[in-house]
Amino acid sequence: MLYFLYGTDTEKARKKLHSFLNMAKEKRPDAEVFRLTSENWNEATFDELLISRGLFEAKYTVILDNLFEKKEIKDFVLERLESVAKSEQIFFLIEPRVDAPIVKKVSKYAKQTQEFTKGELKPEGSIFSITDGLVSKDKKKLWISYLDFLEKGIGPEEIHGIFFWQVKNMILVAKSKNPADTGLSPFVYRNASLGAKKYSEKELMTMSSQLVDMTHRVRQGKGDLDVMLEKWILTI
Repeated sequence: MLYFLYGTDTEKARKKLHSFLNMAKEKRPDAEVFRLTSENWNEATFDELLISRGLFEAKYTVILDNLFEKKEIKDFVLERLESVAKSEQIFFLIEPRVDAPIVKKVSKYAKQTQEFTKGELKPEGSIFSITDGLVSKDKKKLWISYLDFLEKGIGPEEIHGIFFWQVKNMILVAKSKNPADTGLSPFVYRNASLGAKKYSEKELMTMSSQLVDMTHRVRQGKGDLDVMLEKWILTI
């Protein structure tokens, strides 16, 4: 699975990367994180990381950090994009400067592509829109969005991660009197603050606990995540 973050506003891009990594850690706390840069680049290591099972039994996350500054590395990675996209592991490709043909080629294989410029965040077909119904406490809107994303092939695990991320943001806002204390970007803060006004802090804490409990029950084979999420949506 590949996520592609690019653009000249590297601060925003890396904040988003850290947000993704935090979500991945919540879902897979034992997963190891590998970071490949142009300084520690090794073709054999990269190819090994494409093997989802066998060499590495546990789940892991791979950060491909500004590799395209060197043409030989860029060409090597581009030739393996299909394998990266099909991998069971999570790959993040983060690049500050890429031309339009490269963006088009990488986006073809990416689960999600986001551009970061010296302005507002520009999501492309962002799954984060699924939280609109959550922050507005519009159960019907949220349920319809959930079914729509499932139909588009977005996995329940990814949707679960987005829900958990947004609930955590709303809790941060509810607990904080100063926006700067939350560490959230202005865009994310504004969105989360809408939800913090719709729910009590107790409700938000309960929602967070319920989402965490879902992952435990799935691991124990006590149900399917897509069914759990739908029931959760219809009861919040």
